[in-house]
Amino acid sequence: MLWIGLLGIPLVGALVVLLLSDRAAKLGAAVVAALEVAAFAALLGGVAPTLNLAWIPAWGVRLHFTADGLALFLLGLTAVMTLVAICASNVQYGRAYFGWILFMEFASMGLFGAVDLFLFYIFWEVVLIPIFFLLTGWSGAKGRAAGLKWLIMNLFGSLFMLIGVVAVAVIHNQTTGSLSFEISQLTNLPVSSLAAPWLFGVFALAFAIKAPLWPFHGWMPDAYGEAPAPVTALLAGVLSKAGVFGFLRVLLPILGAELHAYQTGLMIWVAVSLVYGALMALRQTDMKMVSAYASLSHLSMIALGIFSLTAAGILGATFLMVAHGLMVGSLFLILGVVEERTGSREFTGLMGLNQGAPRLATYFLFFALATLGLPGLPGFAGEYMIMQGLVVHEVGFAVVAGIVLIVAAWYMLRLFQGIMQGRPDHPAVVDMNAGQVAWLVPLAILVAVIGVWPAGITGHAVPSLYHAVHFAVAQGGIR
Repeated sequence: MLWIGLLGIPLVGALVVLLLSDRAAKLGAAVVAALEVAAFAALLGGVAPTLNLAWIPAWGVRLHFTADGLALFLLGLTAVMTLVAICASNVQYGRAYFGWILFMEFASMGLFGAVDLFLFYIFWEVVLIPIFFLLTGWSGAKGRAAGLKWLIMNLFGSLFMLIGVVAVAVIHNQTTGSLSFEISQLTNLPVSSLAAPWLFGVFALAFAIKAPLWPFHGWMPDAYGEAPAPVTALLAGVLSKAGVFGFLRVLLPILGAELHAYQTGLMIWVAVSLVYGALMALRQTDMKMVSAYASLSHLSMIALGIFSLTAAGILGATFLMVAHGLMVGSLFLILGVVEERTGSREFTGLMGLNQGAPRLATYFLFFALATLGLPGLPGFAGEYMIMQGLVVHEVGFAVVAGIVLIVAAWYMLRLFQGIMQGRPDHPAVVDMNAGQVAWLVPLAILVAVIGVWPAGITGHAVPSLYHAVHFAVAQGGIR
């Protein structure tokens, strides 16, 4: 019943919101999103619920969802960030906007919870729809172009992914005589040496585009830059996790041997992406682009932890997915407030906003420090576990990651100081109001709690983690 609620609340809520007036739509959407948060809270008190029903028996497709340790807190991240994004949105956006936000929540919940590969692919595609309309309908002057680029690039990756989904099921059918898309049954899939590289490549391409990872990030600058701040927060905070989550949910259990075989090349690739994102963030003067490329670098760090094929690295990546979603999503929302107050995204011409907006400066500093990995906050905990895994695997990658962490402190402090400190040469801006503080406080509390108590997430993830990498363990790929 919980899964029916998790999927049904945002889907039905999206339809109900469309029936409301534009003025009432925001309140209605907030109520629906709050109910979804309550449904997630109910998950935390018991055993991971599962919905497993036959859907297309002739194809071996099932409606199979679970809230295991890999997905549980990504479901929570989706619920929390959707509620906050709705609260942070302008009521004038209207009912269609809030309907698409709730529909995106429905699609994201299905994507993170699906453990049938065909079902996973369906939600992988469905989630493209609301983002496309949000980008084309409520973005800046180049929003339509940004939306088309997002759609085309992701459909390109999805086309190859569909080939991989079908191929995996066919191989399983040839091996066992039964057609199934259940990821648990596809584990240890025997793939020929000729087909394995292609099969691995089509999934990796789709996941890299969605994340995004360099050099498949072409849609990111336009989408992040043109979208309203709440939509950018959802793109960077929630949907970017779908890409790196795919490596854990799909590639590790199904193609773990290939992941181990191509490990060195994969780690070099994401290490380049890690460095690229950090250097690009360092040279930006557009505050949204600083956070956008910082997000790309952090997602590369998560991928580096996964590809280390160490228990510590993968556990750290699982934790950092959730922590990064909260931190970067909050940061984009704060930057949205700055842009609203100043009418500019070029932080080199701002300076000194802390004098007229101390509350804004306080929350900005908190989330900036969390993002750069200050000890005691979750960025540090996730990066520490990943560094442990990198040292176990290959210390050279740990050195590269350590240098990038120094650069991260540089560009994040540069961003904060460029906006908030210095002598202002403009009129004082209006500080954050009580409503804006109300949606930032819960995010700050969540970030602080998981920073001092990472086991609250990792303790749930460990059993599912070792189940997901069972095949790689058998091959000696996990240490």
